[in-house]
Amino acid sequence: MFKRKIIIINCAILVLFIVDRFLKSLFLQNPKLSWDFFILKFELWQNHGIAFGLKVLPAIITPLIIVIVFLLLIRLLQIYREKKTAEIFFLSLIIAGAISNLIDRLNGGEVIDYINLFFWPVFNLADAMIVIGALLWCIWLFKNHKYT
Repeated sequence: MFKRKIIIINCAILVLFIVDRFLKSLFLQNPKLSWDFFILKFELWQNHGIAFGLKVLPAIITPLIIVIVFLLLIRLLQIYREKKTAEIFFLSLIIAGAISNLIDRLNGGEVIDYINLFFWPVFNLADAMIVIGALLWCIWLFKNHKYT
């Protein structure tokens, strides 16, 4: 049963990763492309910084992201052995999102964003994967922490 859940989780996250990579490629190939849906607009934005457009030197942030992804992968292997399905899901979301954005940084020195909510900084599906995974992981850790 555990392996089946892991396969489903990995397939779902792989689909999200592929959709994010496809949309980034689509907007890079068609920079003027734009879709409007009520308060949501899809359009190309290039983020040279980190979250919320904060400026950080690429020489610092890219190696730091690589180290963080590596450490998260080590933790993922640990919890895989412990068969913690929920935690595997949360970490896998974070790692997949981070790798997608890391690919952008390594290819062009910037992250490709394309989701504009007007009231929120522009982001991409990989960013959403990271944030949702991190929030769910924090909630899960808080709820499952044994106080002594």
